Amino acid sequence: MKRVVLAVVLAVLAGCAPRPETEPVVVELVFGLATARGDEVSAGNWNAFLNDVLARQTPGFTVMDCQGGWISGGAVVREGCKYVIVMTDRAGLPALADAVEAYRRRFDQDSVLWMERPCPPEQCRYETGSSAP
Repeated sequence: MKRVVLAVVLAVLAGCAPRPETEPVVVELVFGLATARGDEVSAGNWNAFLNDVLARQTPGFTVMDCQGGWISGGAVVREGCKYVIVMTDRAGLPALADAVEAYRRRFDQDSVLWMERPCPPEQCRYETGSSAP
């Protein structure tokens, strides 16, 4: 019985162990393009943010145009968005958070949607093609 209890305790503690800083993660971000001032983030301003801030805080990214929506006062409100996928490691998350905060400040945003999940190395890798023999 003591062995079973010990095994359970060890399993629980293993689940609580801090994750290594080198663990790969995928972060999906959705940046709204409507501002609280009633205008939209222009293509030029988005590209400036992408080049000057986001690109400097990530190892690489993919950007797609998308549409977002939410309910406000019983009505559906829609806005254009940028959907960004970043593969990094846990050590890179603070820099990514800094980029998100810079966007919020620069474009008067209430929030940026952040979805994060671990990505085991056997599932997350950069495919660069086969090397010549």
